[in-house]
Amino acid sequence: MAVTDTKGQGLDVWVFFCLALLGVINLEGISAQLRYSIQEELKSGTAVGNVAKDLGLDLGRLAERNLRVVSGTKQDLFEVNPRDGVLFVNQRVDREELCAKTVPCITNLKAVVENPLEMHQVIIEIIDVNDNSPKFPEENYTLEVLESAVVGSRFQMEGAHDLDVGLNSLQSYKLNHNQYFRLETEEFGEDGKVPFLILQRVLDREQSAWHWLLLTATDGGKPSKSGTINITVIVSDINDNSPVCDKQKYTITIRENAPAGTFLLTVNASDSDEGMNGEIEYSLRSKLRGLSSDPFDLDHRTGKLTVKEGLDYEEKQVYEIKVLAADKGAVSLSTHCNVIVRVEDVNDNQPEIEITSLSSRIPEDAPLGTVVALMGVTDLDSGVNGQVVCSVPGHLPFDLKPSPDGQSYSLVTKDYLDKETVHRYDIEITAKDLGSPALSSTKVIQVDVVDVNDNSPLFTESPYTFYVPENNKAGMSIFSVSATDADGGENAAVTYSLDRKSLGPTVTSFLNINEANGTISALKSFDFETMKTFQFHVVASDSGTPSLSSNVTVNVFILDQNDNAPVILYPLSSNGSAEGVEEIPRNVNAGHLVTKVRAYDADIGYNGWLLFSLQEVTDHSLFALDCYTGQIRTLRSFTETDEAEHKLLVLVKDNGNVSLSATATVIVKVVEPKEAFAASDVKTSAKVDEDDNVTFYLMITLGSVSVLFLISIIVLIAMQCSKSTDYTSKYLQETNYDGTLCHSIQYRSGDKRYMFDERLDRCIYFKERRLFFFCFTMGEQGQRRRVNCCWVIGILLLCFGHRILAQLKYSIPEEVKVESPVGNVAKDLGLDTSTLTDRRFRIVSGPNHALFELNQNNGVLYVGKTMDREELCDGTKVCLINLKIVVESPLEIHYVGVEITDVNDHSPTFPEKEQRLEIAEHTPPGTRFQIHAARDPDVGTLSVRLYKLTPNDFFDTEVRDSEEDKIPFLVLKKPLDREQKAEHRLVLTALDGGSPSKSGSLNLTITVLDANDNRPVFSKDTYSVSLDENAPIGTLVIQLNATDLDEGLNSEIEYSFGKTQKKKVHDTFELDSVTGEIRVKGKVDFEETEIYRLDLQASDKGQLPWTAESRVVIKIKDLNDNKPEIEVTSLSNVVPEDSKPGTVISLISVTDRDSGINGNIICKISDNVPFDLTPSIEENMYSLVTKGRLDRETVSHYDITITATDCGEPPLSSAKTLRVQVSDVNDNRPIFSQNPFELYLVENNAPGASIFSVTAVDNDLNENAAITYAVVRGDGLQSDMTSFLNVNSENGQISALKSFDFETLKTFQFHVVASDSGTPSLSSNVTVNVFILDQNDNAPVILYPLSSNGSAEGVEEIPRNVNAGHLVTKVRAYDADIGYNGWLLFSLQEVTDHSLFALDRYTGQIRTLRSFTETDEAEHKLLVLVKDNGNVSLSATATVIVKVVEPKEAFAASDVKTSAKADEDDNVTFYLMITLGSVSVLFLISIIVLIAMQCSKSTDYTSKYLQETNYDGTLCHSIQYRSGDKRYMLVGPRMSIGSTIVPGSHANTLVLPDRRRTSEEVRPCFDVN
Repeated sequence: MAVTDTKGQGLDVWVFFCLALLGVINLEGISAQLRYSIQEELKSGTAVGNVAKDLGLDLGRLAERNLRVVSGTKQDLFEVNPRDGVLFVNQRVDREELCAKTVPCITNLKAVVENPLEMHQVIIEIIDVNDNSPKFPEENYTLEVLESAVVGSRFQMEGAHDLDVGLNSLQSYKLNHNQYFRLETEEFGEDGKVPFLILQRVLDREQSAWHWLLLTATDGGKPSKSGTINITVIVSDINDNSPVCDKQKYTITIRENAPAGTFLLTVNASDSDEGMNGEIEYSLRSKLRGLSSDPFDLDHRTGKLTVKEGLDYEEKQVYEIKVLAADKGAVSLSTHCNVIVRVEDVNDNQPEIEITSLSSRIPEDAPLGTVVALMGVTDLDSGVNGQVVCSVPGHLPFDLKPSPDGQSYSLVTKDYLDKETVHRYDIEITAKDLGSPALSSTKVIQVDVVDVNDNSPLFTESPYTFYVPENNKAGMSIFSVSATDADGGENAAVTYSLDRKSLGPTVTSFLNINEANGTISALKSFDFETMKTFQFHVVASDSGTPSLSSNVTVNVFILDQNDNAPVILYPLSSNGSAEGVEEIPRNVNAGHLVTKVRAYDADIGYNGWLLFSLQEVTDHSLFALDCYTGQIRTLRSFTETDEAEHKLLVLVKDNGNVSLSATATVIVKVVEPKEAFAASDVKTSAKVDEDDNVTFYLMITLGSVSVLFLISIIVLIAMQCSKSTDYTSKYLQETNYDGTLCHSIQYRSGDKRYMFDERLDRCIYFKERRLFFFCFTMGEQGQRRRVNCCWVIGILLLCFGHRILAQLKYSIPEEVKVESPVGNVAKDLGLDTSTLTDRRFRIVSGPNHALFELNQNNGVLYVGKTMDREELCDGTKVCLINLKIVVESPLEIHYVGVEITDVNDHSPTFPEKEQRLEIAEHTPPGTRFQIHAARDPDVGTLSVRLYKLTPNDFFDTEVRDSEEDKIPFLVLKKPLDREQKAEHRLVLTALDGGSPSKSGSLNLTITVLDANDNRPVFSKDTYSVSLDENAPIGTLVIQLNATDLDEGLNSEIEYSFGKTQKKKVHDTFELDSVTGEIRVKGKVDFEETEIYRLDLQASDKGQLPWTAESRVVIKIKDLNDNKPEIEVTSLSNVVPEDSKPGTVISLISVTDRDSGINGNIICKISDNVPFDLTPSIEENMYSLVTKGRLDRETVSHYDITITATDCGEPPLSSAKTLRVQVSDVNDNRPIFSQNPFELYLVENNAPGASIFSVTAVDNDLNENAAITYAVVRGDGLQSDMTSFLNVNSENGQISALKSFDFETLKTFQFHVVASDSGTPSLSSNVTVNVFILDQNDNAPVILYPLSSNGSAEGVEEIPRNVNAGHLVTKVRAYDADIGYNGWLLFSLQEVTDHSLFALDRYTGQIRTLRSFTETDEAEHKLLVLVKDNGNVSLSATATVIVKVVEPKEAFAASDVKTSAKADEDDNVTFYLMITLGSVSVLFLISIIVLIAMQCSKSTDYTSKYLQETNYDGTLCHSIQYRSGDKRYMLVGPRMSIGSTIVPGSHANTLVLPDRRRTSEEVRPCFDVN
């Protein structure tokens, strides 16, 4: 390889000049620029040049200076040897890949060396070689040419492309020899030569349908290279044959509801033409107009007919489909194929239930067979799918009776109704067809049961029990009774009255009842002391007809109130006041019974419970009154100073809410004589004995009552457990029993009832109560009775039989006037016309009931409104209207059918007034064209019969008969000539068969189509236009204009891009195929493409279109739309913080893809950083250098933002941020977190354990920040402390080598030094002050009492007569600790008597709590515990022995003891009385309950089963028995017996005749249900 300057000396001079220039201008970074040239496709490793030598670099320092080549994305094409500086090819270099058509092909490289940093530009030019052959876009090309194309027609071909440039590019084309085409070329700018094929001879498809040509392209290289393309010319046919169907009619049957997509058949048509003229498309046409709306889909390519949507047999049974088969010629030819689709019915419609008449309210006593509703049932399906069976749930008392035709039903009652059991029935009627699978529908009818008065009122309780306080206010309501009636309305309106016949005269005189609400009021006030209870009866009657009633017993208990004051019994009353005098000796002891005040209260309970209290007393310290017994006793002994007479006022009051009271006065006289003492003692002894006897008798009574109570409870439980639930055992102990009582037992399970009769020896089974009555008799007349029952059954069946009597049919023409008579239905049915109104003679609701009306006066059926047969029965030959006519009393349903006959009231009509046909002028004679068929809604002979066409020379008509219509066809008789006549107008007339006939017409317009024989022509061969880059999408670039002399589709032009157009053009521009407008579609970028060349075609829409070619050249104008790009070619991202200003950090390259002034760039750097940008000699190259001192501790890194701004308008800019890390140097010494440190250390620490840590930080990094710690030793004042301290050099943990004692040492001080690991090392020190904290490590020491032999013990003597609070002694102690640890608390751990001594917990003082007594011991031992308040407290103990000195005086206490004993005895007696009373009450209650249970037992066992009238359990029964000549039956629930009620039988016992009479005697028949 050679440098651009071929002489080495010239290169050296150039390099020297550049270096000198750099030295003069003192610029950094760029030193020189080199240029080399090489050919493409050189081998890897081929040398380009010696960069180091050409730049004058020292080869010995190349490795040290890191010589390298950088060039963005192309840096791998070339490499430089860092040892010798040779630049060589690194990989394959392809000029066409790098530069395409650009000349010259330049590659820019940057050679970079460091220490110092320099950058040099190296330019390499790539020279082209002939390494590419001309190449066509495709190897084969097909050209379609009409056989009618004129000589001289030009056909543009796709040109070849050669990637080489200059002489090595494409130079010429050559076409192989042939008779029909020759070759011409034209120059098209950068695309070079474009080949054209010129037709030089008329083509004939019948002689040769294809022509094969070979086109060769050759370049100018030496040797030359070439490329070829195979051209196939296809001679296209013209459309002159119509399609033909292989069948004129297709028939298919399919089930309705076939799923969408179901295949039916394939319509097949053929066309003898070729290509598009022979390709057939199928489409559906309806019978009326345009595209079909039938539920079918047709594949337009294959002719497969499928189901598009669901078919419904009920809507339509037959579909006639017109399939249009048309070829794809420019003037399409077509034919019609007929398809008949028959729909087969499936069961897809649910039955429909229609209620025609409904009685929604039925009385509960309605007889069996009562008609509730009439209904009709229909099913749209046919055959067995339309047959319907109806049913109702079997558990309902209703049934369905069908009509003879099975399409209507009567809903009747089949069982008796009970409103109180079920007041409303929701009757679900189910209609189910007989299809497979069967379908069903339901309808719910709501029937309300109307109430009749068949229930008596029932009281909510029986009997009633009320509690009325005495002294009630006369005339006020005291209580109320309530009764309910299960009936409704007036039948449930209850009135109340008193049964005065059963009440005594005293009760009726003071009671009254409100007849509306049952509130009972008393006309006088009750007195509990006079009357405690009474009883009466209340009658409740309903308002039905006849009225029903019931009664109830009311028990009234009067409650006591506190209306009686206490009465003093002792002392006796005189002159209205109770006063007594008692004498007692003066020397009586405390507790002496003075007297007892006695009183009583007429009230009971709390109202009669009396309490005694002293209201007035001379000396309160002498006497006491027992509040319950009224006993007055002395509290103490009398003294000389006490008075001789004392007055006591005693208040006696009860415990009522408002208490009442009385008073008594007791005068106590104190007597002096000595004899009184003996009498007093005798009385006291007698009183004690009396109390003991009372207690004994009370205990015996209590035991007896308790035993009786237990016995009554046991008897009651035994009676309950011995009850049997099998009541039949009382009457059926043996089957052969023949005593005076004969009986039968009846019971029911579910809806079945049974009766066991031992006389008849058989089981009678009952079903459907109240419908049939069975009688069984042992005798000769049994057969006759069975005959009578059969007659009854037969009559019932006749009564409940079907009520459908007749069916009529009439016929009327359509469009008759309203009120025209149809027929006399009543006369034809044989009905009495005078009863039609009363029997509600009517047409029931239905879909067509409004078409007709019935005259209820004469029974004539009239036309209700105008009827159009075609509207009612479109498509049906027989139009029949079915009506349902109903008469009531009795209910009858009759069916009337009215046939509507057709009249000629419609003219034939075409779906459109005008039909247009387009026929090519070269269409052969005999071609058929289907025309719209006319439709006449009339049927039979009145529909369309024939078609007529106006006379003409070119067309005639043919008619094809189908199953429903006559389809007309237009037949071409002679060839058409568009030049003679371009349009033909004809009239087609359709006539029906009526008399007179009616007609309809269709205007036919036939347009003769032109043939395509002219090609389009552009207004210019080449268009040129300019466009701004970044033009918005949709911007109009240019509008093309081409014209065609043909008409119609042959003259309509479509524009398109050439087939060889590059993808980039399609992505950037779009062409409107109709208007020829070229608009911007994608991004227009000047930097990517400066010029676009668009090859365009204009084609007409003829059957075989003609085309023309043109070219559009679009030049793009540059705009400032690209931001500058910043590229960092070399970066030192770590800088020491002690770097000098001017140090080079990075080399930066800036580029802008825009051109001109838009590509000029100005760079700048952010102002807040100590860096600057220095430009180099080469344009847009910069060096990033330092301009100030750096400090890592202040800023550890810099984010340097470089901004590049171009000079365009508006200017664009971009930024790039470089992160530069500042590396650390050791310029900071360690710093402690605080100075000085203070340490609070708890005494008794573990030796060797860590007690504290110090921490220092260094702002430097790594080794410069690694800190070690040491204790400063050798200080004379603290030398004794450093000997037992140690510090961890790595983490500053300080440990003590001995344990500290707060009591010995409380504080000390030392110093710690922190040093980093930098070079040189830096250090700092800190002072640590240590404070020792106290712990609870000293136990309390007892100071007093003094310790001896290790224990503190003292003796204290105090007299026995000291008072409470006397100071015995004081325990003294101390603790060496401080604070809570030295705070002492005192407590008594052991003491002989806790009630005697107390210890002050804070002072240690021991004091007496009370005075000493004779019973207290003479010596007491007190163990005192002294403890401190530490977390774990320590303690010491001291023993204090207290000796009590005996007093010289003693106190006598015998009287006091005697009094206490008497009180205790009184309490026992009181509690025994309460217990006795409670047990007695419980015993009485149990006896009352037992008697009530025995009395409540009734021989009428029906009470267990007739607790409510609506009982409907699973087992009901009756018990019959006989006594003498009378038979009795105990009737259970639901028994309705019409026999005589025996008086006194509680209304449930019936009398039956004696069964032992002769067999000839007729036995009564009972409805037992």
